[in-house]
Amino acid sequence: MQENILTKLKLKIIIPTILLSVIGGILLEKYLLNKFFNFEKNKDQIIIETNIKEGEVMEDQQEEKKLIRDTSESCSIYVDVSGALKEPGVYCLPVNSLIIDAVNKAGGFTNNIAYKYVSRKINLAQKVVNNQKIYFPFQEEMECKEISFLPAVEESKIAIENSGIISNNSESNNNQENNDTSQCININSATTAQLETLNGVGAATAQKIISGRPYQQIEDITNVPGIGTTLFNKIKDKICI
Repeated sequence: MQENILTKLKLKIIIPTILLSVIGGILLEKYLLNKFFNFEKNKDQIIIETNIKEGEVMEDQQEEKKLIRDTSESCSIYVDVSGALKEPGVYCLPVNSLIIDAVNKAGGFTNNIAYKYVSRKINLAQKVVNNQKIYFPFQEEMECKEISFLPAVEESKIAIENSGIISNNSESNNNQENNDTSQCININSATTAQLETLNGVGAATAQKIISGRPYQQIEDITNVPGIGTTLFNKIKDKICI
């Protein structure tokens, strides 16, 4: 009987102690720990920051993929444009670009471009292809110049003859050389200055002779306007083919 009474007394003490401990723990966590340490708030903040970082990484990856895609789409053709352009170089153009697009990329034409050649020979509305080379010539490249193929010795002789500084001995030697058939003037290759040395042939007639080339025989020179039978008889012994 006495043991039952002690047991009951112990239970009355233990149960309230346990309840007080539980209640005290709840109050301690709610009003003390959370107030000063804010575990829940920190936990939520960590979750939010993690989500933000993951979102930024995904956004960066999307931007990188977009950049790669945009680059591949806008830079499909490489074209090398040079010549009479303000900024010649290698440019990247999108698909279906025209030659005029490449010209605009290079800043347009310069003032000394060969406009007539470009307008006749280059189609600015043509589509460019990858790794294409396009050259726009300068105006000075279109100028034609007459180049003499005479040996240097012959050119020196012509220069001396035209200078007028010739001694009597040199004049007699030149006359002998002119009488020699081996020193005849080839009407298919002679220059204007050489043709003018012929008796009765001036600058205009010499140019007509050059324009009427080639000749099969010396008699064909009579077909040149201004050269008749009389003039031909004067020079036939000094010309050859």
